[in-house]
Amino acid sequence: MDDIARETGLSRMTVSRAISNTGYCSEQTRRRVLAAARKLDYHVNSLARQLSSNRTCLVGVIAPFNWLVGTYYFGQIMLGIQQALSGTSYHVALFDSQSEDFDNDGHKCANLCRQRRVDGLIVIAPGRNDRFPSTFAGLKMPLVVVGSSLREQSISYVDVDNYGAASEMTHYLVRLGHKDIGFLGGGSDRRDAASREQAFRRTLRAHSLPVNEKWIVQGDYEVRKAFHIAVDLLTRESRPTAIFAANDLMAYGVLDAAKVLRLNVPKDLSVVGFDDLEGSAECVPPLTTMAQPMKQLGQVAASYLLGWLNSDDEPSTMHNKLGARLVIRASAQAPPQNVQPVVPNQRSINAKDVSARR
Repeated sequence: MDDIARETGLSRMTVSRAISNTGYCSEQTRRRVLAAARKLDYHVNSLARQLSSNRTCLVGVIAPFNWLVGTYYFGQIMLGIQQALSGTSYHVALFDSQSEDFDNDGHKCANLCRQRRVDGLIVIAPGRNDRFPSTFAGLKMPLVVVGSSLREQSISYVDVDNYGAASEMTHYLVRLGHKDIGFLGGGSDRRDAASREQAFRRTLRAHSLPVNEKWIVQGDYEVRKAFHIAVDLLTRESRPTAIFAANDLMAYGVLDAAKVLRLNVPKDLSVVGFDDLEGSAECVPPLTTMAQPMKQLGQVAASYLLGWLNSDDEPSTMHNKLGARLVIRASAQAPPQNVQPVVPNQRSINAKDVSARR
């Protein structure tokens, strides 16, 4: 910057304001400084800037690698985060919440934060039993949770309205005329899964319909597990006329089970999901589902964090629930007049290539 100041005849402070785009500097002066910078092949020393500002310009993103990283859901959230950070000096550093160095309380990872290894944290989809968000909140570091509505009122989060969306889907099946509806849940350790199941149960009761506990099974958001559960449900003496899978992957497993059992979807069985994954429109038949605004979740979280990092004051706590959208396709219709019993072909059910395309 001293070289540019000599080249332009301006003060070093004016050159600094022009390059960093902070403080008052006329557009003419800014262009003059940038032209000299190009001539002298000047580049910002990011490390020096970070040291002088006591910042790393890193946003820590914490997620469970073993089941989330690599999924469409995670990819869309990360795309939203990157879009919000684009054009800023901030970049992402990933942390595995289920690694050996990351205990449930988060104390080990908290030490990294105390050492200012990251300037802020985005936690994606923590489990119901994970205590580390509370540990991080105690650091007084910019923090926001994505994909989970925490009970701690002091922790900011952005989530999908899982209860409202699952209730809307259940209403839709009831409006089609279904009274015998099965539900594949995502597991008791997930807040989103618990909200979706609770909404399903309460909505059935609101319509004075029975809640058949034998037809409510935890599929843990896994396609193969959902396949075997669906085979069991559909080959019982009495079976549901519709199955609401709490995510699209499990809905794919139900569609595979119906195909193996030679049930026509939606003529013999209606199947609906939750997520609107990339392949759900290409299913046979195309899947009716609830579309989550996944990319928007990441955008909202990162924008909130940036606002915090660029402000001298901590912003008010954010508790933001985004709406999901009902996407009606061809996998659900009115129930059949006569529910025919299903005779399973055990050889087909045990085929190793079931759901291999998933």
